[in-house]
Amino acid sequence: MKNTIITLLVLTFFSLGFSQDKVNYEEEYMPKLQKAQEDLARLESEMATANSQISGINDQITETQTKIDQTWEEIYQMVGSDKAGVDQFGKDLDALDSKVRSFGALPAEELYKRRAELDQFETELNTFRTNNISALTEYLNKIERIDQRIKSVRSSIVVPYVTSYVVKKGDSLWKISGKKDIYDDPFKWTDIYKANKETISSWQSKYNAVLKEGQKEADLIYPEQEFTIPR
Repeated sequence: MKNTIITLLVLTFFSLGFSQDKVNYEEEYMPKLQKAQEDLARLESEMATANSQISGINDQITETQTKIDQTWEEIYQMVGSDKAGVDQFGKDLDALDSKVRSFGALPAEELYKRRAELDQFETELNTFRTNNISALTEYLNKIERIDQRIKSVRSSIVVPYVTSYVVKKGDSLWKISGKKDIYDDPFKWTDIYKANKETISSWQSKYNAVLKEGQKEADLIYPEQEFTIPR
């Protein structure tokens, strides 16, 4: 009898424990599992919607790119070229722009000596203008910028400050004084003569120069003489 009672108590204990675990599972884990599955379903639905939208956008991109390509083909026909020709035009224009920039960075004295190159740049630029491709907005604006840069460089060139001059065949003090990089005024030849009187006299003595009737000492100058230009 005692053993029977004990057995019943043990069975009752385990039965209560099992019932409690079942209650905890249903109340705690089932709601969490249910929510997780609902979240998963929602996310999968959102992903499907997003993929559908992406597919639609890709179709729009493809359609737009096709229209862009068609428009470019029309432009190529209008300017009488193709993509390769337009691209090469741009590269050649960039090369000219680079040359003008480099030229503008030269020292002032070098700029003055090579100033004629600006005329060459303008000739090149005008050649670009005769090409129908130059009507494209991108290149039209770039040509205008290069033109402005050439004008800016040209306006920045100044006559160098010459302090000496080596006489060349056919020179006279009058001609030397009238040079733009000397005085730009032939009537100032006396300034050169006064500053170089000893040099002029020594060379005349060296060559046993004899003044002809009406000549002055200042008239007898010789190639390779170096004169100081007073400032």
